[in-house]
Amino acid sequence: MSRKARILDLIECSTLVLILSLLLGLLLPGPAESTEALITPALMIMMAFSLAEVDMIRAIRSSGILKSGACGILLNYGLLSGLILLLSHGLADESLRQGFIVMAAVPPAVAVLPMTRILKGDMSLSLCGEISSYLASLLLMPLIIYLFSRQTGISPLYLLQISIVLIIIPAIASRLVRLLPVNPILPINLGFFLVTYTVIGLNRGALWMGWGDVAWIAIARTFALGSAVFIMARLAGLKGSQAISCTLLGSFKNLGLAAAVSLLLFSPAAGLPAAFCVLAESAFFILLASRDHAILK
Repeated sequence: MSRKARILDLIECSTLVLILSLLLGLLLPGPAESTEALITPALMIMMAFSLAEVDMIRAIRSSGILKSGACGILLNYGLLSGLILLLSHGLADESLRQGFIVMAAVPPAVAVLPMTRILKGDMSLSLCGEISSYLASLLLMPLIIYLFSRQTGISPLYLLQISIVLIIIPAIASRLVRLLPVNPILPINLGFFLVTYTVIGLNRGALWMGWGDVAWIAIARTFALGSAVFIMARLAGLKGSQAISCTLLGSFKNLGLAAAVSLLLFSPAAGLPAAFCVLAESAFFILLASRDHAILK
């Protein structure tokens, strides 16, 4: 096997890529300031390649946009947002509580679709759940932030722009990307590496401070709820691929957006919950990626 082939094999290993990005973010954070501007383009590329092999019209028709969309909203804004608000309600530090409020208000992670593809989940379910949740966020995001923190600085137009940049444009680009002779896993994993490394590197100083309250909430809202959703989905008779999609929709938030909005509206400390949850979500994805595939059959 040539050196190029070995490198490509390593890049295709999602677990290895994520572990390496976490370690480098913690041990060598300096370049993260230079790669911060690349996060949005990386998310767009990841989304485009994730949708490259999806017949979106057929996917929406086959899964039922209303049913799958309602499922996505319920999981992400009902269960996950509800748990985040509940667990963070009693925090003594107001800045940390505000950071969790913003986290509860943001839609699912853009990476849900790339993760669905890597984990062989149900792309139709994830796609409909993602689209519906982002549309719902136009109302829910400013409403949640206002109700729980009394901040009114989130413009619906700003949220619409986010949806266009991170969902609609990549969806259109995916029709062209699918013509390229490239294994979609390669750009998806490289995007994961860049985004995870950058977020961890930029927040390494705060992460070393060891905020116990933030850490346990990050673990509970990701591992505990994600595992519970997967188990309940399987007990309800859903296929393994559908259970994976439900798990991702019910445990992953758009933490890049959460961190940006927290810094915009509140103090720097308000961005700390998003940084901790990046670690938790990355570890949870690694767990899912390295699971025994027999449980999905």
